[in-house]
Amino acid sequence: MPATLRDAAGISPVDIADELEAHGLTATRAARWRLSRSGYRPASVVIRDDAGAPVAAALTSGRPSTAATKIIDLWWRDETAAAQAVDAVVEGARDRGDVAVKWEVVAGEGVPAFGVDRGFVAMRRPWAAVGTEAVGGYVLWLDAVEHDEPGYYAQTTLFTCGAVAALIASEGRAPGGFDGSAGDRDREIAFWRSASNYPACEPIGLAVALHDRVAGVSAAAVEVALDLEGPALLEGFEGFDHSFRAELQADSLRQAIERGIPVRRDRIAVTEIAERVAGGERALLLIDEAAMHGEVGPHWIVAHAVAGGAVVVEDPWINVEAGETWVDTHELPIHLADLDVLVRWSDEAYRGVIFV
Repeated sequence: MPATLRDAAGISPVDIADELEAHGLTATRAARWRLSRSGYRPASVVIRDDAGAPVAAALTSGRPSTAATKIIDLWWRDETAAAQAVDAVVEGARDRGDVAVKWEVVAGEGVPAFGVDRGFVAMRRPWAAVGTEAVGGYVLWLDAVEHDEPGYYAQTTLFTCGAVAALIASEGRAPGGFDGSAGDRDREIAFWRSASNYPACEPIGLAVALHDRVAGVSAAAVEVALDLEGPALLEGFEGFDHSFRAELQADSLRQAIERGIPVRRDRIAVTEIAERVAGGERALLLIDEAAMHGEVGPHWIVAHAVAGGAVVVEDPWINVEAGETWVDTHELPIHLADLDVLVRWSDEAYRGVIFV
């Protein structure tokens, strides 16, 4: 069955789902092709035979302002054509400047032999992933990255991103972070309570809580960079709601000083973030989610490696409704130009970073 014709990437997956069903795509898989992924770069590559019939097709997506493309599904009637479809996805990712191509599969299943031959390797299973644990993930790094792959845990509430990012960053440091046990959610909530400014975790309070968790390693293991004088993350609060949170932040600053935690007030450059992460530190980053999700909101992620010109992060938030899984948010590369836009908050665009 020759495969000589290729549809360009960018064809609407919804438009092709009916055609693929007529050639054997199951209804369950077709539903994945029809799921609305608007805003997350949904695309497809179709390989056709000389008669114009599809013999292989790849469904892909990718979070905006990141440097990864994910293969969501690969359908084929001809294995050679399927390999061509994967090659087309990788080619398109390289052209966009992506750092990684990921491949989502059913948990426990591997990628085909031609995927292994092309360098796709299994990603570490998550500790927890808000209902998306039934999928497995593989990654092909397009830029070399030598690092210890961290564990992944997805936040279980709308407000515990800071706690989760800190616990992910605590892996390998006494007493550690998550471990995949039934007690992980208790750790998530307990850490949030210790760091919370109700409901958000502001940089200095989060740093104090993180310091206290890893204090057995070194009293100087945590550093804060926050180019803001006064309380953070209080936009929209007034009166008592503002004043009591500001008082808690003043107390957090006092505790940071008592513990010898350095608090910088200069604006840190993303190049310094990348350099320090490349040198072995982990960095908790306060970001505005707008560039990734189209909605303004403060959020914490943790950077742990550098690949090419990108910082690799763990993002505790999975947009399940848009078809994301832990495969999207684990080992997620972000170019420095995008990071420069992401790592800022409020109309003042201040930057909060915690180094571990």
